[in-house]
Amino acid sequence: MKRIVVLLAFIISATIAMAQVKDEKSSSTKKEKRNARLEKEYQLTRDMLHNRDFVLEANFLQDRYGHRVPVSAGLNFVAVDSTEAIIQVGSNYNLGANGVGGVTAKGNITNWELKENKKKKTFNLRISVMTAIGIYDVALSISPYGKATANLTGLSAGMLTFDGDMVPWAESIVFVGRSL
Repeated sequence: MKRIVVLLAFIISATIAMAQVKDEKSSSTKKEKRNARLEKEYQLTRDMLHNRDFVLEANFLQDRYGHRVPVSAGLNFVAVDSTEAIIQVGSNYNLGANGVGGVTAKGNITNWELKENKKKKTFNLRISVMTAIGIYDVALSISPYGKATANLTGLSAGMLTFDGDMVPWAESIVFVGRSL
């Protein structure tokens, strides 16, 4: 009887030890996968910024008072294509001058300042866009995963914040309305 108890205790302790070894291996594998995914997303984001070919598809818009509303990513965006930029705010429910219930401002980029934090793998981009309806400053904060926030300011008081995902222009789902 004593031998059976000792044998069972040995088997149970060996099983627990093996489970801990497997758990350590799986957690290191998960960490390696997460780091590989982070590096891949970071390189994609970096390439989009250096090629000046991306669209920030906004899932949320926020005004200067902090009122945050969910919006359609296909109608609300900030797009950059080489030397041009498009800033659009639209609505699924109303029609406007641009055909999508809002405003579309298309113009040339007059200023481009890109700063990269290699340690945190984040980016800060400041651009100025000269359009037919005004001059806009856009300050983007971009995570390594391509999540971005863009603060839009113009010549008048006020600010609009676009919060969403950055995607390459070719993979974008946006519908560009008529620019004013």
